[in-house]
Amino acid sequence: MADLVEIQQVLFRYCYAHDSQDTEMLRTVLAKDASLLGQQGREAVVNAYTEGYKTLTKRRRHLLTNLFMVEDGETEVVVQSYVTLYLIDGDHEEFHLTGVYRDHVVLEDGGWKIRTREAEMDVPYNPGDAPAALTGRRS
Repeated sequence: MADLVEIQQVLFRYCYAHDSQDTEMLRTVLAKDASLLGQQGREAVVNAYTEGYKTLTKRRRHLLTNLFMVEDGETEVVVQSYVTLYLIDGDHEEFHLTGVYRDHVVLEDGGWKIRTREAEMDVPYNPGDAPAALTGRRS
C-alpha cells in the first residue's frame, strides 16, 4: 500500500507552490513526464504555469479535502479529492469554485510525483482575473 500521508504532502505542496507562484517548488512535485495544462513534460508544464501567472492579479488559495485512494499500487496511485478555490484581492476574499481532482501520482526517484490530473469543476472554470482576451469571455 502506498503511503497516503506522503502523497497528500505532494498534493498540498502543489497547492502551496501554485498559490505562491513558486515554480521551483512546483518542479519538485511534478513527474518528469507530467502532463498538465495541455503540456507534456515537467519543464513544459512549469513554463505554462509561469506564463499563466503573468496574467493573474488576485492571490489564490487552493484547498484539498476528503482525499482518498481510488487506485492503490506500489509505484502508481490515483487519489481523489475535493478542491475549493478562494481568490484574494487586497483585503477582500471571495469563494470562487469547487470541484473534484483525480490525481495520478507515481513513485519517481524515491518520492511521489504528480503525473496527470483530471479536474471536474462544479461550475464552468473562469480564472477570475485574467483579461477577457485570454479567457474568451467579455468583461
